[in-house]
Amino acid sequence: MKLKDLLKSVKIDSSCPEQLKAKLNESDIKKIAYHTKEVGADTLFVCINGHKTDGHKYANQAVINGASVIVVEKFIEGIEILQLKVSDSREALAQLSSNFFGHPSQSMSLFGVTATNGKTTITYMMEEIFKAYQLKTGLIGTILVKYDKEIEMSRLTTPESYDLQQYFAKMREHEITHVSMEVSSSALELKRVHNTEFDVVAFMNISPEHIRLHESFEAYFDAKASLIRNAPKTSTAILNIDELLLIPLANQTKAQVVTFGIENNSGTISVSNIQFSGGMPSFTVHIQEPFKTLSGNRIEPVSFGLEMSVPGYHSIYNALTAVVTGLVNDISIEVVQQGIKNFCGVERRFQILYDNEFKVIDDLLLNQNNIHSCMETISHLTYNKLHLVHALRGSNGPEHSTEIAETLAACFDQMNVAKIILTTASSHVEKKDEVTPEELAAFLKVMEQNNIEVAMFDELDDALEFGVAQLEQEDILLLSGAHSMDQGARKTLELIKELYPTVDHEKINQVLESKLIGMDTYKLTENF
Repeated sequence: MKLKDLLKSVKIDSSCPEQLKAKLNESDIKKIAYHTKEVGADTLFVCINGHKTDGHKYANQAVINGASVIVVEKFIEGIEILQLKVSDSREALAQLSSNFFGHPSQSMSLFGVTATNGKTTITYMMEEIFKAYQLKTGLIGTILVKYDKEIEMSRLTTPESYDLQQYFAKMREHEITHVSMEVSSSALELKRVHNTEFDVVAFMNISPEHIRLHESFEAYFDAKASLIRNAPKTSTAILNIDELLLIPLANQTKAQVVTFGIENNSGTISVSNIQFSGGMPSFTVHIQEPFKTLSGNRIEPVSFGLEMSVPGYHSIYNALTAVVTGLVNDISIEVVQQGIKNFCGVERRFQILYDNEFKVIDDLLLNQNNIHSCMETISHLTYNKLHLVHALRGSNGPEHSTEIAETLAACFDQMNVAKIILTTASSHVEKKDEVTPEELAAFLKVMEQNNIEVAMFDELDDALEFGVAQLEQEDILLLSGAHSMDQGARKTLELIKELYPTVDHEKINQVLESKLIGMDTYKLTENF
């Protein structure tokens, strides 16, 4: 691509005018990069500031590797190639990337959701609705990026802008028409989704679990709110008005706004007749006010029932988001109902791994909302004892450990939990995610204060074996924790087959065959 075309809509503060004039028409840019390892001949290199390092430090290496143009926020002495100074290199990277790939997000219907909790589940639920309508779908999120038979495990909830636009371009090549993606607060603040054309956006909930990535809770909220505030007039914005902080956003966007609530019935959509059968909710949806689809069709007030195949009160919020998104995409109520019914959950999001003589459930429990939602969902199930194997989360500080421990301890009496089986999973974490002595001590202090017995193990395998050995008829084994528990499900199911020969091996093998998290990379394409 010619440099003059690549730079369209990029705000350049200054450069060497004569050098730029000569380069505009003659320079042919073959690649954009923000890591020096990706730089080759005829590359435009963008110096961005990361959390831990400054891309400007690697500009000389980029030149050595073959970069022909460098985008900077400050000029770098001693570099002879063309430097383009911008005020925000991340915003420039997003614009350049969109230009380079030909604005691929414009060629598909794109749904983006932000929330503290539930983003992953909502995108997978939305994918089921799209699939029920026989659409070619793509998915971008915390677990993976997927389109057709192609799948790649994720490094970020929302990819860096160049990678994101490249994914959109690949989806366009595969004729993907509808994409669901998670949009994190960091992605919004760091301009990763700048110049991405969303058709439907949703803001579901917010709590202060992730503010360490921002200056304050207000900054965290504003980052998420920007997805709604910046939505174009042609799009639809979905808001959960049971979250009081989200209500004012309805008047802060040009988009069509569709609101819903379970407790607050003043929105576009309300619900009634909520029932639980085996923990699975069913309810009636009431469209109280008309709204339009993306094609301009009018959705009239109507009531209809929904049955879900995943448990939990919080699942109703996720379903309502998916319902609105489906309807706005001109998908019929009948197909939406079928898609919701087809959705059977997401790995590590209250995933029921085994449900026969006893239940085995896998959940993250990364924050207070996660814990409350999980325990509320379990409260609708019938069981004798609940056994919890929890992998501590490292690199988040003693305060976070204390918060998680206090939230768990508050649930233990009512949930019939006698002790917690705890592990630091030493062999299953990278150096940066190791549990510090201070984090472990903070967690154990709370357990001691609440007279909760702790069975402590350094290794994940030992903790899981101890937990599996406790199981009796009608018990629940709950696996929880961050990345260090990613292999927990596979190891647990294999242990169950070994220790309980009479279990349903066929059911367990079906779960193992469908798993992605914690499995070998080479198996990924076999599963899709």
